[in-house]
Amino acid sequence: MRVQKGGWHGGKGTSGPDPRLAGLSLVEVLVVVGLLLVLSSLVVSISSTFKKRAEKVKCISHMRTLHTAFTAHLTDKGHWPQMDENETKWTESKFFRFWIQSLEPYGAGPDTWVCPSDKLFLEFREVDKNAFFGSYVPTPFDKAPGTPLRWNQPWVIERGDFHGKGSHMLMPDGSIQESQNPFFGR
Repeated sequence: MRVQKGGWHGGKGTSGPDPRLAGLSLVEVLVVVGLLLVLSSLVVSISSTFKKRAEKVKCISHMRTLHTAFTAHLTDKGHWPQMDENETKWTESKFFRFWIQSLEPYGAGPDTWVCPSDKLFLEFREVDKNAFFGSYVPTPFDKAPGTPLRWNQPWVIERGDFHGKGSHMLMPDGSIQESQNPFFGR
């Protein structure tokens, strides 16, 4: 029996395809599996690094949006947002409701106040969906128009070390500093 044009030639002394070309050895399979495991572990570690960096970039973007909103409020109203001094029962939700509602007309809505790396916030949101929470705590200033710009005091400070180099701080000039080295380059 003969198959034409490059096919298998059954005939004298041949019983089929060459057995040396039939498959992979156990060692070759183990090497391939080992390489796949190493590559997948690299991909997982790299993807988590990229996720952390993306969360940090989004956090810094939120803080810059807050800077823009605070600056717009200062320009529009002539003073820093003023919390009621006679209020004695400031709950966390009430505190953040005040700040969010004060700056929402200037583009800083509830999502702007949350760092994507703040996992505690996600737990709070599950407990009470109607409550207000935030990852950034604003500095209270008096009503004098120049007070927030007079000293090199942060306008907003991140509530925790979500990114590994201390809390981020939003400075009056719009720069974001890390609390481990807040005056770097100044």
